[in-house]
Amino acid sequence: MAWRPVELPRGALPVTLTAYRDGVLVGTQERTTAAPGLLRLDGASTVAVPVHPVTPYAKQATWLSIATDEAGRLVAVAGARGGAHSNVRWSVWRGDSTTGLSEQEQPFSTFGGWGAGEQLGVLMPSTGPLLLGSWESRGAGLDADIWVPDGSAWVRQDPTGSVLASTATELAGPRSGTALGEGAVVVGSLVTLGDGVRQQPAVWQSTRGNSGWRRATLPMTGRTGEAVAVGCHDRAAGCVVVGVVDGRLAVWDLPSADSRAPTVRDGIPAVTIADRATIPAPVWRGNGWTILLPTGAASLVLRSGASGWETRAGPPGVVTSAAQTASGTMYAVTTDTAGVSSLWATDDLR
Repeated sequence: MAWRPVELPRGALPVTLTAYRDGVLVGTQERTTAAPGLLRLDGASTVAVPVHPVTPYAKQATWLSIATDEAGRLVAVAGARGGAHSNVRWSVWRGDSTTGLSEQEQPFSTFGGWGAGEQLGVLMPSTGPLLLGSWESRGAGLDADIWVPDGSAWVRQDPTGSVLASTATELAGPRSGTALGEGAVVVGSLVTLGDGVRQQPAVWQSTRGNSGWRRATLPMTGRTGEAVAVGCHDRAAGCVVVGVVDGRLAVWDLPSADSRAPTVRDGIPAVTIADRATIPAPVWRGNGWTILLPTGAASLVLRSGASGWETRAGPPGVVTSAAQTASGTMYAVTTDTAGVSSLWATDDLR
């Protein structure tokens, strides 16, 4: 498989990738000033999309997540470390690829303060955008939390009493999520406390926006596991969840029918995954799923087909983000051993 390097404007380091209409959006960070940037790649053209920070931290923020809806509207979250304790100061942005992304300045208490957890990404169900993160629980540890927009303000929703909340015996640990029609799918782990401690991969699904949440643990044969990323597509029969069980890659099917339980995918190659590794969301291509994986100092591509799973070499470096265009070109961001990021593309997966 041939991966070609994609040249970006001088000084622009790739951070995130988002499929956008006929191309991709590349969230960047300027090498010397750390300023966030945004590029739209559409075929052979590269167009700079305006970025309008307001607060000092936003002017040096690193993109965490940039998401789009069917109308082309964008919502993004970025963060920069600062303050006496060097905590992440989160910023939220909205816009489109023409007017650009503009920061929506929030009170410090929106994402910061004594109970603050972290931000995990933007979810874009058809009912409107949600921010996924965590916050101090009334029960124990941190809850999985959702922020919803109220005009230009983002308001955290209290999950107490729902399956998103942690308790004295169960700790919710979200990692990432995605949209699924009117609802959302969040994956991570559930740590049970009692006669010993056990971490199980878990999934939370809403029926509409931030309502109707239900939770399920994912089957595993190992001792400890965590779901890391999820991909959903309207042409597939459901979603695919990627995670780690006892340090090895695990993949689960999450059927779209509510009555069917999640199942383990068979025939997965034995791939070692580092603790807390970033795994891009699986991508639906044609009639199967493609998964880009970080493994050691390199990357792998896994493709599902009628005859099972096929393994190919990934782009040079450790993959941190991936997206494909409508025409089938796959893009990937990787980092080398010095932590410097690069952008790669291939047409061999069409």
